[in-house]
Amino acid sequence: MSAIAFLCHPTVGHVNGLLSIARQMGAEGHSPRFLIPGAPPLPFRLRPDVLNNVVDVPLIVERAGVPVTRLKPALGVVMHALVLPWTSGYTEMRRAQALFTSGMVGTTRHILRSLEQQPVDALVVDFFFHPGLFAAEKLGLPFVSLYHSGLPFRGPQVPPFGSGLPIGDRGPAWEPAEAEERALVGGLRAKLDAARRALGLPPGAEDPVRTPVSPWLNLIPSHERIEAPRDGLGRNTAFIGPCTSTRRGAASEPFPFEKLEEGTFKVYVSLGTVFNSRPDVFLKLIEGLDQPGVQVVVSAGASQPTLASKVKSERVLLFRRVPQLELLPRMDLVVGHGGNNSTNETLAAGKPLLVVPVGGEQHDNARRVEYLGVGLSLGFKTMTVEDVRRAVARLRTEPHFAEKARELKGHLDRTDGTRTAAALIAHLAKRKAPVLLPEGAPRTLHPDDVAPVLAANGGAA
Repeated sequence: MSAIAFLCHPTVGHVNGLLSIARQMGAEGHSPRFLIPGAPPLPFRLRPDVLNNVVDVPLIVERAGVPVTRLKPALGVVMHALVLPWTSGYTEMRRAQALFTSGMVGTTRHILRSLEQQPVDALVVDFFFHPGLFAAEKLGLPFVSLYHSGLPFRGPQVPPFGSGLPIGDRGPAWEPAEAEERALVGGLRAKLDAARRALGLPPGAEDPVRTPVSPWLNLIPSHERIEAPRDGLGRNTAFIGPCTSTRRGAASEPFPFEKLEEGTFKVYVSLGTVFNSRPDVFLKLIEGLDQPGVQVVVSAGASQPTLASKVKSERVLLFRRVPQLELLPRMDLVVGHGGNNSTNETLAAGKPLLVVPVGGEQHDNARRVEYLGVGLSLGFKTMTVEDVRRAVARLRTEPHFAEKARELKGHLDRTDGTRTAAALIAHLAKRKAPVLLPEGAPRTLHPDDVAPVLAANGGAA
């Protein structure tokens, strides 16, 4: 059995997949633990709500039974976190990049001290938690990079990352978006290389976004059927399907499932855990959805107190947060911001989507949803109540959206990302050699594919 360290930023979206895998590996007899920038429990809530992630996310991991080492959060994180929820587009991406690269050198050194005190056999690192990647390189440890979807990678029809341009449509906006992407990637590379120099590491990849970051193993908890075609991934990168199985039934939020009405069209609304301080957007969505025969469940986050004072309809159920994995299968439609977790979990539940993207990968997920034929998107700044009504009417009455969602669910049902990841990580930790897909093998691994892959890489762990 192996000791495995899991490392990520303190956000729910970045911890979810890692936590599911860590719990699975713990159940199999391995010794997982997390290293996360975080703070101990506080007797009060911080404002804005996004700052509470440094408290809440380590607690989520601890409550799931996995030990946590809290790394000291960088001071620059606070400033960027205060502004991030109010930005959009490439402005949001630049702010998010600044947030996620703050204090990289100090955080890396904290990780190195922790790993020297408690050695591990391998690391599993969120693909954008650079201190974890640096620490693995400094120590010469094998590491797995876990992505949230295939969105960062290139493909023949894939527009520039973060542009929100339609997949496969090389219109006049494509070239300016490529310039934005080059500037974003260039700025990131400069920051990473400065940190690498300070840590005594050589320069990194020319393109640190589009290139799979681990030479050992990269895992994407998705399926090729729910992505636009991607290329340049190499034999050490695999799609494994959603990593959610060990999180089902583990949510701490109680929910009155008995209040869900039989025979109604049920809609779930969420803007995630970072961008939920937008009661104006929630109010437009709720007004557009509030009609006879429709029941609306809202996970409002920081907007819940404001909405509670303004929304009086009995057809709308308001909550600060909900057990999303358990709720999604009971819904008929999901209205979301297009975050990777919520989008992939909705597709795994076989439900159509209306996406209202704010920034980052959300615009790309909106286009992915349209490309796949499982939903529609609206601009959060430009949409009107009538736009919401029209979009929902289409999603309710045109059967191809729900049919396509069910078809994709069928592909995802045949995967088991949590167990597949655990088996591959255990193999890597024991063999200390890159895990490579056999030549010509499918890039999406189903449970039956794991044993042949392990055999081709030196046998089972």
